[in-house]
Amino acid sequence: MGEGWGGWHGREDYRTTMECPLVNRRPIVSVSIVSSIPEKSPARSHPHRFPHRGFLPEGRYFTLTWGIGYDYGGMTTVALERSSAFARLDNRSVEILTLSPEMKGQNRGRELRAEGRIDRRVTVRNLWDDLTSWPDRKLRRMVGTIEPDHTSAEDVMERTAQDWSETQKDSEDKLLQVDRYHDRGHLLVIDRHDMKKRGHRGGRRITLFDRDQKVIAQWSTARDFYHAWLDVVIGTKPSYLICDSAFVGNFIHEYRRDNVILSQVVHSHHLAGANGAESSEFAEGKFGFLTRIDGFDLVVTLTDRQRKDLERLRLSAGKLRTVSNLTEDLNGDPDKPRVRGQGAMIARLVPQKRVGDAITAIATAVGEGAEVMLDVYGEGEDRTELADLIDGNNLANSVKLHGHTPSAKTNFRSHSFSLLTSQSEGQGLVVLESLSAGCIPICYDVDFGPADIIEHGVNGYLVPNGDIDALANTISEFMSLRESVVAEMRGNAVARAADFFEVPIVRRWGEVLAKTSFAPITRVEGARAEAETVDVDTDAVTVSVRVSDLGEADPEQIFLSWKSRTGTFFGRVETRRDESGVTAVIPQTRFEYITEGYVDFSLDLVFKRGFERVRISSSDDTIVNRQGKMSLYSTKYGNLSGRIDQCHEDAAGAGEGFTSTS
Repeated sequence: MGEGWGGWHGREDYRTTMECPLVNRRPIVSVSIVSSIPEKSPARSHPHRFPHRGFLPEGRYFTLTWGIGYDYGGMTTVALERSSAFARLDNRSVEILTLSPEMKGQNRGRELRAEGRIDRRVTVRNLWDDLTSWPDRKLRRMVGTIEPDHTSAEDVMERTAQDWSETQKDSEDKLLQVDRYHDRGHLLVIDRHDMKKRGHRGGRRITLFDRDQKVIAQWSTARDFYHAWLDVVIGTKPSYLICDSAFVGNFIHEYRRDNVILSQVVHSHHLAGANGAESSEFAEGKFGFLTRIDGFDLVVTLTDRQRKDLERLRLSAGKLRTVSNLTEDLNGDPDKPRVRGQGAMIARLVPQKRVGDAITAIATAVGEGAEVMLDVYGEGEDRTELADLIDGNNLANSVKLHGHTPSAKTNFRSHSFSLLTSQSEGQGLVVLESLSAGCIPICYDVDFGPADIIEHGVNGYLVPNGDIDALANTISEFMSLRESVVAEMRGNAVARAADFFEVPIVRRWGEVLAKTSFAPITRVEGARAEAETVDVDTDAVTVSVRVSDLGEADPEQIFLSWKSRTGTFFGRVETRRDESGVTAVIPQTRFEYITEGYVDFSLDLVFKRGFERVRISSSDDTIVNRQGKMSLYSTKYGNLSGRIDQCHEDAAGAGEGFTSTS
């Protein structure tokens, strides 16, 4: 893609070479092209000359996530530390916005500040704390999306207790209704999940009331309800909203406002099986936002490797950037005496973290005579199973499960090595923390992160993914090193961690945010896409489409995309444009991982700032099915869809009785 298509596309990886404040959102800097994952430590670090400004573009800053529990993991840690670093280095206030009703009344901001987890300029705000405390005049700023039914107050359930919410469920324990109340006892919200038929789950309506139980506004989806709250909180000033939760990202991609730069961070692997195939199945929890990356202003990966993988899958038309996790300077002392065999592991006790591999490796090393111990910090569903594994291998004196431990990362300062055995990582914050403390990381070489951070044998170790014997051997190898060699490795580890301290990482955030634009968002909700010819053979599916009703809008790029009705398969190819429309050629190999079911086809219209997905209309006489894995047909609603054939059937018969999910 040339410069004319994307301006900075293809030049996203740069770093300022002189420190200067941002003026009118543009850094007065000279730039050099470098990797966005630092390759080596600087000879020496220099404090930033403008500690109160210049790192970030002007505007208001918000972090968005679902909630902040009391045993949160790496994603929330990153969000808290990034927000605090923004506040500290740029001397600005940052608001962390949360949506979970479970956070109501917890005052997590005060608790986190008292624990030293967030900067004094960072505040934590919760949707339900706001709504239950706002006066009516502020509640009326919430704009509904459906015509209000003023008899909705009659739906209220009998209040059985003084809790702020009443719930009703069906015989299968599925939620039918939630009533929520103001702090002073007035009815606030009725959230019905049985709008199609009373008492049977289906259809939704959220109603907001004033203190006289008069309807203020109504919404048919929680997404629109959340958006209305965000509009009140953010207002109309230029703002940057960074979402960390994949769950929230799956619906927040539709929150498009001219004054809001919307960003999503990808904190973990994007594929369900992580096998790297072009048409592999995507992670279910991220499917909503991964299939609409172009709907954001910016989507951030933590490593270059993951960004390139997403680009290879053609999921973005230039919205992807790499910004690494930042880590606190844990002031690791390379020369501090440590017990060589004392290891630490910070991980949730869940299958994805494979803590059992680490315990088994310790058992092997101990069985071969190594004097090693492992302290495991974290909690989760696998605790009982892991405790049994410890007992079964007589490791009571060698492995300790400490549970969730606040500030567990400080233990890296006293431990000699750390272990990471996850199936995959977004980057691996614990690896950075271990390096910063001078604790040597021994990691499975998984997607993504460890290989971008660790130089094997220099500042840590990379072990073949899932190879428990190799993990045990590496622990034993580390145990046998001369103390002078280990001290040198610890020094290298601390130096490498400096590349991920808050100054370089916040500066990188400033760079990528400064390249985003507050230009008006292009919206073409009435756009039409009509298939003119569809040809299916053993090699490819070729589709020609006429696009209309765009008004004055002109897409920068147009993709033909497909999404499975079952499972989480998605893909797309860029189209070729001419005067008559667009043409896409999809190799049949792109469908090889979809073993059965139906696929729906759309056009993705990507604008400088704007994104629309339009279903492709079709008729049977435009479709020619010859032979191949995919048979296309026109649904009863007149849209283009396909069926994955295990063995080819006559195309005419295949189309009979098919229905569309659109």
